[in-house]
Amino acid sequence: MNYSKLLIAPFIALWITACGQTGPLYLPDGPAPIHVPKEQPTDIETDEED
Repeated sequence: MNYSKLLIAPFIALWITACGQTGPLYLPDGPAPIHVPKEQPTDIETDEED
């Protein structure tokens, strides 16, 4: 039982820290999800020119 709490504690702390910075955990992984689809078409054009 103690091991479960020890494993969960860092995740909770990480989640709280992430919430204070940007919000959900998946946001800190990169730019806002809105920016991702906007960058994709630009990357495609760059690849074609290359």
